[in-house]
Amino acid sequence: MDKKTMSIIGILVIAVVAVAAIAVFMVPHDQKEGVTDYAGNVIELTKDPTRIVCTDVVGAEIVSDLGYNKAIVGVSSYASVFDVSSDIVGIDLDLDYPGNLVADIESGKVAIVGSYYNWTADAVAACEPDIVIISKEQISSDTSKMTQLQTLGITVIVLNNEYGFQDSLDNYSLLGKILGKQSMTKKITDAMTSAFEKIKEVAAKSDLAGKKYAYICDSGSYGFYIYKNHMIITLLNSVGFVNSMPVNATTKIQFQEELAKANPDFIILDDMSMGLDWATVVAGWKADPVLGEVDCIKNDMFWCLEYKPFQACGYNTVHLINGAALIAAMINPEDTGVVVPNIVTSKDWENYIQWLDEY
Repeated sequence: MDKKTMSIIGILVIAVVAVAAIAVFMVPHDQKEGVTDYAGNVIELTKDPTRIVCTDVVGAEIVSDLGYNKAIVGVSSYASVFDVSSDIVGIDLDLDYPGNLVADIESGKVAIVGSYYNWTADAVAACEPDIVIISKEQISSDTSKMTQLQTLGITVIVLNNEYGFQDSLDNYSLLGKILGKQSMTKKITDAMTSAFEKIKEVAAKSDLAGKKYAYICDSGSYGFYIYKNHMIITLLNSVGFVNSMPVNATTKIQFQEELAKANPDFIILDDMSMGLDWATVVAGWKADPVLGEVDCIKNDMFWCLEYKPFQACGYNTVHLINGAALIAAMINPEDTGVVVPNIVTSKDWENYIQWLDEY
């Protein structure tokens, strides 16, 4: 073998080794990592958790997606919050959505540790968990429940409670590193990102592109609120729509006066699961001397979300893709082939998002 041939072979060997090294480097390794959570806790697990309590539905869904559904022994709130479709449009992954928790809660197999805001450390501790996953919002004004659990030697993991799209990806990444499930996390977040980019593409082609919008929560007798951040805001802002009512923190507003002043081209509203009769609410707007003269009300440029579509837009998990697909259908009927009515019902809302599977 002459020197020239040997040199070529040597170069090829080096190239193959380099490509292999790059491939190994790019594939995430499934091993538990030490991570700082959203409350500043340094989390480093030494073994797989077999008993998990989640005081927020977001944590329950993410750990289920990562393979820990059967480890959940306690949750907050009530069974119906888990009664959500497991199908995610535009994503071809077999995810283990914790819909089984509805039956498990009702049978007593999974304990209720209290409501979202009023769960107790004693009830959580009684479940004998290895780890507890909570939302930062739940300890924003009082960390005593967290510290009480930590004093008992229970690992507490605090997730981000913001509702932007990136915030959802960050929560998956955080738990994926802690649990040593980086490969599955990457599959999920890559699929979410790909689907979200398709949705953004459709939203950007809307005839309403560049127009002013407002996203408002009508919580009935509790008043009206504007969110600081939300998937809907992330989506619309990212493709050039203008938030006509931006705030630095979730803020209670005077709906009539402030909507009239902002004069958005369209509005999207949820009822924060209050079960409002939207038909009656809309009739009231139309009859009101102030609201009835606001262009978006007068011209029927509004969409009111019942509970199920509100869940899809607000659950800070892979389910955000369903919510985002709904928003794109609202603002771009031409390219989605879907006409979304002013009142988006829990019964029919999934009919309006199937376009993404075919896009």
